[in-house]
Amino acid sequence: MQDYLINKIFRIIKTKNPKIVFDTRKIKEGDIFIGIKNKNNNGSNYYQEALKKKCLLAIIDKKIQNKKVIFVPNVMKFLKILSAKILNNYKGNIIAVTGSVGKTSFKENIYNFLAKEKQNAYKSYRNFNNELGLITNICNINLKSTHSIFELGINQINEMKKLTNILNPHYVLITNVENSHIGNFGNYKNLLLNKLYLLESTNLKKALVNLNKKYQLVPNKYKLNKNITFMNFTKDINFNKTKSKNKIFYLNFIYNFEENYIKSDSNDLISNNIAVISFIFISMFFYKSNYNKYFFKKSLLKGHGKVIKVNKNKRNYLIYDHSYNASPYSMDKNLDNFLSISNNTNRLIILGSMKELGNQKTKFHKYIIKKLLNLKNCIFIGEEFYDLRKKSNNNFYLNYIDSINDLNKYLKKINYVFVMGSRLNNLDKLIKKLC
Repeated sequence: MQDYLINKIFRIIKTKNPKIVFDTRKIKEGDIFIGIKNKNNNGSNYYQEALKKKCLLAIIDKKIQNKKVIFVPNVMKFLKILSAKILNNYKGNIIAVTGSVGKTSFKENIYNFLAKEKQNAYKSYRNFNNELGLITNICNINLKSTHSIFELGINQINEMKKLTNILNPHYVLITNVENSHIGNFGNYKNLLLNKLYLLESTNLKKALVNLNKKYQLVPNKYKLNKNITFMNFTKDINFNKTKSKNKIFYLNFIYNFEENYIKSDSNDLISNNIAVISFIFISMFFYKSNYNKYFFKKSLLKGHGKVIKVNKNKRNYLIYDHSYNASPYSMDKNLDNFLSISNNTNRLIILGSMKELGNQKTKFHKYIIKKLLNLKNCIFIGEEFYDLRKKSNNNFYLNYIDSINDLNKYLKKINYVFVMGSRLNNLDKLIKKLC
């Protein structure tokens, strides 16, 4: 019976290309609803809402007398089998992007490159990068596409093993391995080895790993694999003079003793990193570019570095929105980038605390505070920062709500606002207040 249902759903996906959706709030007419059960809730309980929105089918763990409702005992198990069926019938290149920082931006950027080159590409939805997100994204793949790009994220030991065994990509990009979620892995070595497990893909053709530290911890089986390239962006890339014309930047850099010229929408530390690593990685599977452009501003989504123009109360300023997430490495590097484009009198820096750092949380938050010690107009939000305040500090707040009343005194004199922190700080809500 299960094989019959899998084949039936696959034929529907192949012919009608419906969206597979597990959130009834996002259901549209013609979508297939799947009722996922977790520790706190059972999505199958909301099948009636999906039917009201004219879903094509509802796959749930309840026996309901309705021709649009399909009963399966275990929805997640059914979905895994369906995703495997889809991957087995997919003929294009499967690309996986992971890393401690920049996964979403790199994934979006690779997709934008392929779209610019008029390639039929598919990308996973936003940052849905855990097991459920991966399986759902596979079920939504465009079977006619030539390239499919998936973002993978982990915060637990052995999680990457699950994701790798599901996807088995042809091409792998590991953007970096830093201290994000290190509290759940115990130490950097465990974190690194878990990230590198993606290189165990049974379909692996080529991989690029950008590793800025502790290369000695990499197992020899990866170092000796000719299909895996390791690089250190900080040491291996040497930039020459950058030129610009008609808002396009022409980056000139040396890598592996070869001089390269590529185009970019921006010229700063972050965009240059994305452009160069994207160029090196894409060259592994896409050999001739018509446009030679490797960074697109639209690759920076809301909360991931997007720049927001604000005109409020007769004041104009730019918000650099990194409110989606933060790690010690990403906060440090993005601050360097922001400090290079603003000055000490016309900027406001708002930082939320960083989560899942375990017993290293004090060390990393102290480092950020010390980094900004002599700068004006800095606000620190969250328990981890608040616990390190001194009696004379009046710019530390337990939550974003407490800081709102004090924001106006800063906004009268600034042109640039930098906002970054882990999601739990709700800095996206603070940005709405600033806008």
